[in-house]
Formats: sequence, C-alpha cells, structure tokens
Amino acid sequence: MKDKRTSVISRWQLSPPEIIAIIVVVVLTVGGLLVSIQDALQLERAINLNLTQTVIINQGIVNLQRDVNLTHIEVLRLLSNMDSPPKPITRFDFVKIQVNNLVTETQSSAQLIFMDEDVALVKEIKNQSDSIEQTIVDWEQSKTREQQTTALQAMDTQLTMLETTIKQLIDRQATTQRDAIIQTRDSLGASQRTTLLAGCVLLLLGIALAVVFRRTLSLRLQQAVEADQLKSQLLANVSHELRTPINAIQGYSQLLSEETYGSLTDKQQTTIRRIIINTTQLKGMVNNLLDRAQIEQGKLALRNDLFAPTDLLETTYSALNILAVTKKLELTRDVAPDVPAALNGDMLRLQQILFNLVSNAIKFTESGSVHMRIFLPDKEHWALQVTDTGIGIPQEAQAQVFASFWQVDSSVTRQYRGSGLGLSIVKQLADLMKGNITLTSQPEKGSAFTVIFPMETQQQ
Repeated sequence: MKDKRTSVISRWQLSPPEIIAIIVVVVLTVGGLLVSIQDALQLERAINLNLTQTVIINQGIVNLQRDVNLTHIEVLRLLSNMDSPPKPITRFDFVKIQVNNLVTETQSSAQLIFMDEDVALVKEIKNQSDSIEQTIVDWEQSKTREQQTTALQAMDTQLTMLETTIKQLIDRQATTQRDAIIQTRDSLGASQRTTLLAGCVLLLLGIALAVVFRRTLSLRLQQAVEADQLKSQLLANVSHELRTPINAIQGYSQLLSEETYGSLTDKQQTTIRRIIINTTQLKGMVNNLLDRAQIEQGKLALRNDLFAPTDLLETTYSALNILAVTKKLELTRDVAPDVPAALNGDMLRLQQILFNLVSNAIKFTESGSVHMRIFLPDKEHWALQVTDTGIGIPQEAQAQVFASFWQVDSSVTRQYRGSGLGLSIVKQLADLMKGNITLTSQPEKGSAFTVIFPMETQQQ
C-alpha cells in the first residue's frame, strides 16, 4: 500500500507543502460545510413554526376573549336587572368550546407555539372556566333572589380573573412570535455568514487545486514535449544513419543484377531481385520516418525548382517496377498532352509522394494494374493521380487512412505489412506544398488517390 501511495504522489508531482495545503483546504471545507449544516438545522427549528396553525390558534384565543367578554356582559346585565324577564347565560357555551380547543392544541402539535409558561396559563384558564361553569350551575339552581345575586357576583369576579389570564396569554403569544422572528432573522444572518465562509473556502480550494493542476500539467507538458523532441531527433538521426548502408546494399545489388561482376544463375538473379525489392521497401520506410521527424520539428525545407513531369514518373517507375513485376502486375504511366513540359515544385518530395502512393497501390493489389498519371484538372492546378485494381478501402475507413500508424487491418497477423506512415506522409507533404489529396475507392474494385497542386508552388 505504501508503494502505491508513493507512486500516486510521484505521478502527480506533488510536493509535501502542496499536500499539506490540500489537506488544510479540505479540512476547512468540511468544517465550513458542517457549520453550515448546523446553522441550517437551527434555522429549520426557528422557522418550523407552522404559520397556519399559529393563525388558527391566535384566532381561537381572540375568539375566547370575545366570548368571555360577552359572557361577562350577560352577567352584568343580570346583576343590573336590565332584562325582564332575566335572560339565560348562553355565551358561556362558546367559551367552553374555545377553552377545550385551546387545551387540545397544547397537548398535540403546538409544542413550538406554547412554552411552559403558556401551557400553565392555558391550564389556569381551564380551571377558571370549570369554576365559572360550576358557578353558573349554582346560579341556575338558586331558589332565592339573594342566592342568585351572590352567584352572579362570584361569576363577575371569576370572569374578570379569566379575562386577565387570557390577556396574559395573548401578551405571551405576541412575545413568543416576536422572539421567533428575531431568532429567524439571526439564524438567516448566521446562515448567510456560513454560506459566505463556505464559498470562500471552496474558492480557495479551487484556486489551490488549479495551481497544483496547472503546475502538474505544465510539468507533464514540458516532459512530453521534451520526450517528443528526443523521439523525433532520435528518429532523424537513426533514419539518416540507415540511409547510407541501405543505399550501399541497393547499389551493389543493382550492380550484381546487371552482372557487372560476372554472370549469375537464375537462382542468384531471383535472390538479388528479392534483395532489391526489400531494400527498396526499407528505404521508403526510412525516408518516411526521417520526413516525419523533420515535419514534427519544423525542419523540413521545400524547394521550388523546375522539373519535367515525365522525369517524375520515369524515376518512380524505375524504382518500383520490379515490385510490380514480382507480383505480376502491370505498372503504367502517362502524362496528359496539355501538361506543360516543366512544372514548379520540389522534385524530391513529389517523388516521395508518388513513391508512397504507388508502393501502397502495389502492396494492396493482387492482380491487374497500377497506373500513374499527371494531368491538368483546370488552368490553375496540376494533378498527380495513382489508380489501382486492388482490394479497395471501405467507406467508413476512408476518413482515417491519412492518420499516422493507422491501417485498415491493424492486427499483428495482418496480411499486408507496413508501418502505416506512407499515406500520412503523403498528406503532410501535400499540405506543406499547398496541395489537396482526395480518395475514391470501392472495396474489391480498387482505389484512386489524386493530389492536386497549384501551378505555382511557393517556397517554404
């Protein structure tokens, strides 16, 4: 496990101070979130007051106060003998209903509305209401005028006390609601401060991680660029050093094939021909590697000289006809009559484009022919075209054929050997010479690669 942690730290290029900074920022972030959650819970408790229920209960208390006042008025009218005959006390029934509702609320879901002092006041209201009810019963059962007056006076006193108690409850409720509003305001302020703190911490975390990632990515990018430059330089050096022995092998093989040092048997001629074929293919691969390295390093220089189109085709024909003959293919070439006798361009790079296209066509053609052609698609351009009767390229693969190291069949056991650089080099060289390459192909019928160049190629 220790080795794994070390490898992770090494892979991200994190120094000990950076690791400590990240840990501190993470701890601050987690702490800020916990404080924010705590404030949120406090806020929830503060605003958990059910406003609808509060309105209903307050309205019930107000109704109770009104019904007590009306009952008190009825008692006072009876004491003053204002009604003849005397009317019964009817409003107290509503008082009892309101008191019972209030007691029920204190015993059910109004725990956050009624504090202990409020519950004590509700109990006192209940006791006073029961006493008044008993006094009313006594008044109704009185047989003399004196007994009735005594009962009414007792009710007057009890109702006055009940009104006082109800007013205390109303004042308590107003105070409780005011405190709840203040607490809610304070909780909102604390929540805002906590949110601001958490936002600052997250911002610091983002900045810290951005700095670390930028440093890491910059270092990795620098390492990747250095590795790529080293790879390109190594390819260039190795490819350049390989050219000399390959040219020597190819030259001596050609001399042997021409029987410069004496006659050869048919078997010897076949062997020499195979040597020439393989060295030609190897030389093409080496040239592609060298050109790719020079293109990546920006060191590939183009020339803008006059050349004869027929020479371009003949040079390629001489180099690759032996490959076609070996596979019993017909390699042909022609220059359209309207093509000028001389064109501008880099003869060496054009030969490489044609070499790659023709060698590719021969490789993927089992029977038939490969044809090279130079023509004018319009007055402003000239074109180089290679057609074959080979296996063709599927439509879905045509967009990828110019990618480096890509092949239609990339398996280890593929039938056709190669590095997958040929068409990529063709595309890069064509782009450097302001050309445009197109592909037309049908599976099992063949392919046609056409490279169109401007009549005047600018030097780069």
